[in-house]
Amino acid sequence: MSTPENFRRFYDAELVPHLGSLEVLRKSIYAGMVVFTIVFFACVFSSVYFLGGFHEFSLSHHTNKDFIVSLLMLVFWAVVGVLVYKKLFDKKLAALREQFKRSVIVKIVEFVDPALEYSEHRMISEEEYMDSKIFPIKPQVFRGEDYVIGSEGEVSYKFSELRARNYLKDHRRRKAFLTMFHGLFFIATFKETFTGETIVLPDTAQKIFGGFGEFIQQHNIFRDHLIKVNDVAFNKEFVVYGNDVEGSRKVLTAPLMKRITEFKKMTGHKVYLSFIGNKMNVAIPLVQDLFEPPVFGSMLHFDTIFENYKYLKLSRGILNDLNPIETEK
Repeated sequence: MSTPENFRRFYDAELVPHLGSLEVLRKSIYAGMVVFTIVFFACVFSSVYFLGGFHEFSLSHHTNKDFIVSLLMLVFWAVVGVLVYKKLFDKKLAALREQFKRSVIVKIVEFVDPALEYSEHRMISEEEYMDSKIFPIKPQVFRGEDYVIGSEGEVSYKFSELRARNYLKDHRRRKAFLTMFHGLFFIATFKETFTGETIVLPDTAQKIFGGFGEFIQQHNIFRDHLIKVNDVAFNKEFVVYGNDVEGSRKVLTAPLMKRITEFKKMTGHKVYLSFIGNKMNVAIPLVQDLFEPPVFGSMLHFDTIFENYKYLKLSRGILNDLNPIETEK
């Protein structure tokens, strides 16, 4: 059984040797980025200072031409900076990332459960994401990584990090990206099939708008019927939609609703669920990217690596924590 104490011993014995060599690479990349930043801003300041006429120390002597030259220099250096940065660091950062995942994350996955299969480049598919009906709007940009497959008895499960984005255009056709979901997406497949479709969402509307929030929930054009359940604590945190009232109430038993509420409090994150066909889908939004190497901090900080272990344990434990079939036995 993997515990924090066991992980500390595993970290010291198995991970530190790999992290030590990665730390050398990280330091060289970080030093290069510091030098690049200093040289870049020195070039920007010098060119604007002299070519833009700011060395005269008087704004009253400046003409429109001076300001236009300064603006052009800023645009020029911004383009040059991006191109040079990509040329110097993109491949190095990609190599650091690849080595970190293959020499560290793979070992952490094996430590959590040797039966798990991990692939850094695969992901939950867009079709599976849409089939969950948790997020009804089709994303225009869909990316993911860190795909893990496992099983528990007759139940198979998989999860990965996903990022789904859409973009809006204003009257000038400028794009503004809107992140629909970024976080951990989990799918468990059962032999049994759930009756109807049940969607469990965070109760955001009622928390913000109070009684009017319930009116908004009832007239949600993207959802089926609003379903009321007899659990006060659950109702404070979640709202339920479905196309079969009795089917949803059969799935959302009192023990399961309690476990969902406790799971939300335990993780400290919003939790979205759906029970459709023979699948349970769970989406947990996150701010940070999962399983990424630190660039501006040491590889050898235990807490940084322990975060990766915690999220893998969280993902691995979703089925045990939220298994709807077990609660019906």
